[in-house]
Amino acid sequence: MKVFPVALDSGETASLHLDDTTVWITPAAARWRRLLRWSAGSVLVGLGLAAIANGLTHAVSPTVGLVSTGVAVALVLAGAAGAAAAGALIWRAERRPADSLSAADVAFARSEADNGRITVTVEHADGVTRTFSATGMAGARTAQLFARMLSAAAPADETPAPIR
Repeated sequence: MKVFPVALDSGETASLHLDDTTVWITPAAARWRRLLRWSAGSVLVGLGLAAIANGLTHAVSPTVGLVSTGVAVALVLAGAAGAAAAGALIWRAERRPADSLSAADVAFARSEADNGRITVTVEHADGVTRTFSATGMAGARTAQLFARMLSAAAPADETPAPIR
């Protein structure tokens, strides 16, 4: 089970992936996503400029139209290259989990709902507390993800404690 986007207690956005009794935490590649948005914007501006360049070629002069077309093509190519690079970097960055949380390390867990945001608080056996929060279906799935992790780790002869 995978949940995205989830806000961590550090303020970062991450995706959570459940693997039996371990939750893998993979931070989102925010700067590469920004590059992807800028690249897409560059492609759109280039396409708009290409349409204007077509009109300039016929209305003003072929030289002005040719220069405008060259700038438009350069923008589209730069945007496409940036989008391809950003896509590859996002794929690479978000494939490797940065942290994990094992059910054996959890001493206490609870979930709270507040104005559509569900926050799951997990306390480690060593006293460290972490929070994960999300809205909408991601929030419900985050609570469900931790409930599954803890119930899978519970001994078969005991009833698992519910997440409150």
